[in-house]
Amino acid sequence: MELKSIDKLLQYGIFTIPDYQRGYSWGKDQLIEFWDDLIDVEYVKEHYTGTVTIIKVGEEKIGVKTHSIFDLVDGQQRLTTIHILLSSLYFRLKKIEKEDEDIIRNVVYKGKTLLRLNNKKNQEYFTNLIKNDITDLNAFECENKTQTNLKFAKEHFSKQFERLSYKKLIQIYSNLISKFKVNIFELQEEAEVGLIFETMNDRGLPLSDIDKIKNYLIYISHRLSNNDLAKDINRKFGELFKELMKVQTGSNVAKTENLFLKNSYLIYTGETRDLNDIHKKVKTKLIPKKHIFKNPNLFTTNQKLKEDKINDIKDFTSFLVKSSKEYAKILNCNFNDSSINSGLTRLKILNKLDTFIPILLAISTNSKKWPNKSHLKIIIDLLEIYAVRVFFIGNKKANTGISALNDIAYSIRKNKTNFTKVKQDIRKLITNNVQNIDFKKSIINNEFYGNGNDELIKYYLYEYELFRAQENSSSYNLPELKEFFYETKGYSIEHIHPQNPVPGDIGVSNIHFLGNLVLTKNNSQLDNKVFESKKKFYETSDLTSENDIAKYEKWDDREIIDRGKTLAKFGIERWKI
Repeated sequence: MELKSIDKLLQYGIFTIPDYQRGYSWGKDQLIEFWDDLIDVEYVKEHYTGTVTIIKVGEEKIGVKTHSIFDLVDGQQRLTTIHILLSSLYFRLKKIEKEDEDIIRNVVYKGKTLLRLNNKKNQEYFTNLIKNDITDLNAFECENKTQTNLKFAKEHFSKQFERLSYKKLIQIYSNLISKFKVNIFELQEEAEVGLIFETMNDRGLPLSDIDKIKNYLIYISHRLSNNDLAKDINRKFGELFKELMKVQTGSNVAKTENLFLKNSYLIYTGETRDLNDIHKKVKTKLIPKKHIFKNPNLFTTNQKLKEDKINDIKDFTSFLVKSSKEYAKILNCNFNDSSINSGLTRLKILNKLDTFIPILLAISTNSKKWPNKSHLKIIIDLLEIYAVRVFFIGNKKANTGISALNDIAYSIRKNKTNFTKVKQDIRKLITNNVQNIDFKKSIINNEFYGNGNDELIKYYLYEYELFRAQENSSSYNLPELKEFFYETKGYSIEHIHPQNPVPGDIGVSNIHFLGNLVLTKNNSQLDNKVFESKKKFYETSDLTSENDIAKYEKWDDREIIDRGKTLAKFGIERWKI
């Protein structure tokens, strides 16, 4: 197939992004790679930048000119980036009074953008982004991740262009429109999309796992001669992508999607091994491709198998959509119940929310059998106990008991268990791994600080301070959990006996034990002072747990062990099985 330049591609007309496509998701890494390619292509004849797949869906008259309209079914991330780059370049040249309307003639025409996004609000934002300089965008607030990514791309390219001379700017433009080359696939109908991409994937061209699965299912729809099914798959994956774009996480999009896919497949099938290639699992086990190759006429001769295949696809895609909605709510801690959100936030602070996603997804996607949200809250509380006792204090391996928890998750989805049994099973897993006596000994006798556990220690001490403040009827209130960990600054972990004692001060052996650590607001003032000096701060502190320490006459290894026993007694009760 003939490769075409970006200039030729832009001349096709108006591109619309279908509803089933994900929002704009390119971040810093992709933009840097794209920019580096633009610079490097100066020294070569041409650069292959991927495929663009389109379906003609109509025409639009703007002024006296009629433009063809194409649905952009593949290549939207790249083409959106190109439009943003050309807009950024145009406004940079305008700033140095060298603007050239030809640069954006195929980006904006008579005030209308020639790339149309699949969401009204996103399209409005994109129009403002394309038609304005970056300095004018502060008036337009980002409402979602897509808009944030769009703005970041504009800022990124604008900063790059500020560093370049006029000659270099024109060279960049020339590199883009003439040396960047694409394969353009023009299709007749949606069912062809999966057919072509399945073939492309067999040749090793990179696609995300979710894209591969979507295209494979559309490919099967094509073999089933069922265009309605292909359209339904596209629609459902469109819903899925929109839900996943809601996930508020620092992770990249691919990681978010892959974690979602892995956990959804796990609770849908019950498979817990070799889940690094879910696309392959779907092709070989869930909806096997081998049936088609063994007998190309299979679906025309066996109507029951055809109906079963259609139902398999519908059931799987419907579950993925439902799962994506619950997955976004879980990761964003965004249920209608504040107690559930608080419990999920605790798991996130303990760095174990991802670990427990299968069991949380299984419950939240099975509302018919688990309609009582208080049950979900109780399971979340049990998982917090698991995280504290087994992973944090018990210091067990990251996969301890996870296979059994995943089996419970599958049983929940298949309605082979109930609330009472799930509680019993989780409690049994906890006690099998960490008995009360082991839990107590670990708190008293183990080193915790310096092992990458700072946030976990801070959480333990935060909970202990809440407990002591309530016992002591303190008038000082710590910030709420979410505010404390994600918004408030100033609180830190204090070594009661300093890590680096002043000359003449007697050192201790248990310096990093939990008993030697306390939550404080005065770390900079306390520094490495001797205990006698620190007592004055502890006595007047707003925090009851610091007031407690001021009651000690001296502070050495014996006192550290003694306080460790106090913390252990609290921990056994707070995270009681």
